[in-house]
Amino acid sequence: MQLLFIIIKRTELLDDIMKALAFAGIHGGTALDSTGMAKSISGMDSLPAISVLREILKGEDSAQKGKTIFVAVHDDQLETAIKAVKSVTGELDEPNAGVLFALPITYSEGLN
Repeated sequence: MQLLFIIIKRTELLDDIMKALAFAGIHGGTALDSTGMAKSISGMDSLPAISVLREILKGEDSAQKGKTIFVAVHDDQLETAIKAVKSVTGELDEPNAGVLFALPITYSEGLN
């Protein structure tokens, strides 16, 4: 089994991604709110150019928030799941388009 991660900034795509996965026969995904590293380090003064980052990222800018989706898939479902995600997001090779990766699940309980 694999744990597929989809990280998107375009949060409006969340429902469509979940629907595409379900339509492809993949169920049980979870979505969490997420914040990128740039927002997290904007309060640190010891890194170069932090004052510029702080000005760009100050306040609660919804554009700096994203969604992280993860779903466990059987190895033979991985390509189907990736195609389902990309049918909504398009290719992810543009800057800030999103991140998609899978990790092997070496232990689990409660997964069918």
